[in-house]
Amino acid sequence: MRQGLVILVTIGLLALGAKSPALAGLHPKLDLQNIGGWSMAVEALSFAGYYMYKNSPAQRVRGYAENLGPGEWYLAGYLGYSYLPPMDWKIAPNGTINELGPSAKMFYRPGVQGGLKFGRYFDCLPWFGVEGETNLSRNVIPGPQGKVLPVLPGLPSRVLSGKDYFLVWGMQTNLVARYGFLKDKEVNFGRLQPYVGIGPGWEVVYGTFDSSKNFAIEAMGGIRYMLTDKVSLFVEYKYSYQFNIEYQDVHFNQTTVKIGNSPNSTFIFNFPHHRFILGIAYHFKNLYGN
Repeated sequence: MRQGLVILVTIGLLALGAKSPALAGLHPKLDLQNIGGWSMAVEALSFAGYYMYKNSPAQRVRGYAENLGPGEWYLAGYLGYSYLPPMDWKIAPNGTINELGPSAKMFYRPGVQGGLKFGRYFDCLPWFGVEGETNLSRNVIPGPQGKVLPVLPGLPSRVLSGKDYFLVWGMQTNLVARYGFLKDKEVNFGRLQPYVGIGPGWEVVYGTFDSSKNFAIEAMGGIRYMLTDKVSLFVEYKYSYQFNIEYQDVHFNQTTVKIGNSPNSTFIFNFPHHRFILGIAYHFKNLYGN
């Protein structure tokens, strides 16, 4: 019954999104992004609410033991290194990916990355878990750069005449699998825990004058060491990818890129992102305390 209610609420929000004046009439890609984003949020919140209810003290006294197995909750924070590889920016004169014009290769400086994550390894499957995270990174775009090729009349020779930056805010949901080594009485799953994960995400890329939001896919791999049964240190490599980011009316240092008689142009490019992080986590058995 509860699962049916979740499905009905999701369908209702999808219908609302399709009819809402705030969402209707936008670029088709933006319609899909808004509807998809709301659907993901409803599903995530519904799952989290139901899971918290089933693990509440009132439900546990009806047959849910406090310690069902070697699974646990964890809350973690991390800092690290953000690397954006060179990217080819395609220029669409009419704002459509079907009419791509010249292109320019753009380079970025390494930046900083920080984030938080909250997750759960399940008692019945202690090697498997789910985590949600939010993160923020900043990379400077040095200038002048971005030579536009081929050169066309009326088109600036460079995209960027001075430096700029990209600020990337991401939200991710990952499915995680781990393995335990160095088992002992205090940490019965193992103090040394290599792990891998993959999942969908939602990322917003901010520039000085414009921003773009898009779905992303993330993969990660890392290793965790349990200092105690409650505190761990971890190192992790994360890779995310966004397809066909679009910037409309992009201005870099007051320079508008236009082609011919077109009132504005759009930059379109894929967005790979490499991150190397170091973090600390706190692990606990019962979400509601003892």
